[in-house]
Amino acid sequence: MNRTSLIALAAVSALALGTTACGAGSGGGGGGAAGSGGNELRIGLSFGPFTLDPAKDGGGAPNVLRSLTNQSLFHMNADYTASPALVSDYKYVGTGNKVFEFTLKKGIRFTDGTPLNAAAVKTWLEYFAKQPGPYVTSLAIGSVETEGEYTVRLNLASPSPIVPLLLSQYGNRGALSSPKSVADPASLAKGTYGVGPYVLDAAQSVVGDHYTLVPSKYYYDPSAVRFKKVTIRIISNPSAMLRAFQAKQIDFGNLDSSTAPAAEKAGVKVMHWRSGTVAVTLADRNGTVTKPLGDVRVRQALNYAVDRESITKALVGKYGRPTSQYQTEYTDPALENRYPYDPAKAKALLAKAGYSKGFSMNVVDPGSIIGNWGDPTMQTVAKDWEKIGVHVKVTPATTDFVQQALSKKFAAFEWTPDTSPTALAYSTLYAPKASLNPFGASNAEIDALYRQGQTEQGDQAAKTFTKLNSVVTEQALNVPIYEYHIPWGMNEHITGVKKGSWVVFGADLGWKG
Repeated sequence: MNRTSLIALAAVSALALGTTACGAGSGGGGGGAAGSGGNELRIGLSFGPFTLDPAKDGGGAPNVLRSLTNQSLFHMNADYTASPALVSDYKYVGTGNKVFEFTLKKGIRFTDGTPLNAAAVKTWLEYFAKQPGPYVTSLAIGSVETEGEYTVRLNLASPSPIVPLLLSQYGNRGALSSPKSVADPASLAKGTYGVGPYVLDAAQSVVGDHYTLVPSKYYYDPSAVRFKKVTIRIISNPSAMLRAFQAKQIDFGNLDSSTAPAAEKAGVKVMHWRSGTVAVTLADRNGTVTKPLGDVRVRQALNYAVDRESITKALVGKYGRPTSQYQTEYTDPALENRYPYDPAKAKALLAKAGYSKGFSMNVVDPGSIIGNWGDPTMQTVAKDWEKIGVHVKVTPATTDFVQQALSKKFAAFEWTPDTSPTALAYSTLYAPKASLNPFGASNAEIDALYRQGQTEQGDQAAKTFTKLNSVVTEQALNVPIYEYHIPWGMNEHITGVKKGSWVVFGADLGWKG
């Protein structure tokens, strides 16, 4: 991942982003009818896609929209498995997770009418691999082969046990666009050309403000086209989002912890579940700039010094949960409270490490870029650390959070990543050349567990990656604060919201009554 891509990745990790920039759309088949009552689905999102091109965009909230226009090869489930969607059969070939083969369902067409076949998939995957999107490095494909009209074989440059997941909505690689659109890349920033029940209507859309989707006349499953029109409004201000719910101007959308209780009082149904971790990543864990962080006792002391329960209660209430673990799909329940609040123990550990008088460190946080419009988490954590003698200078970022995090001027950074597969967390944070590892720090045991897990499947891989996460926790590479929940609001008619999902997908939504 390059630094520009990481800005997008960091931003999409929290739904509370205040601004967005994205391309205009182009219309397609079908017609929209005004009104609600089941004819129109009205969605509110706190931010939209940075671009309509799935190969260049991040994930998160925009997938509510994208799943309506770009169905993926596989469908991501709440437990981080993936089920076939546009695929009839799939398998790993041989051992070692280096060759993956799948066969497409027949008779499917993109929204521009062109057929979905093996050649189209090859064209899309090769295009995706050349783009600067935040997920381009999540799967290293050496070559794409086609066998007959509908079978695709991926020869991987490095092993991966989660290829179906990486061909799902997670990371957009599976959100195919047609060969015609790929041949004209500029078109991908102006319209939607996937396999999906809906297509963007440019005449009824305004960039960064609202998007109108109308049914695709080519979608293979007409029963999945449940609405005559879908409108998505981008409402960056949480109070404005609440007012839209209260005025019954939207049927479904994301709230935040400050507005969800008021929405519930107004009769809005609110659902929430684990979405990610608010954490401080101790980037300088080799002690390059801040020598004390090279000692695991110091890193553990910083963990013991944080009053997670008080911070969680004050900042998010019931829409979060204190945790000592950076959340991935494999975590050890026994380590959830690995570092209970214990300032005395924190001071003792600092003394044993030779820092009884404390030390100073510089930290960057996302400021207003990511989080809850000026999230005070890092300042609160800094006050807890001050109590054990660790003096912290917190620098709020403006528009260059990732560049600052990678500048080697800061020993740590606070951010809000979504709950991601362990393999992606490793490639983002822990690998010697990881995207967010500016000092190139490494741990031999973690590196070995990653290499082992990449060649395994099923229970074996789960065991290995759980061990990897346990080592991360014991080595205190992060200071997790709390697991955050995104409150999703909906009226009484909305169906299809699957609790526990990475994000709610618009294509799953239905209407009853």
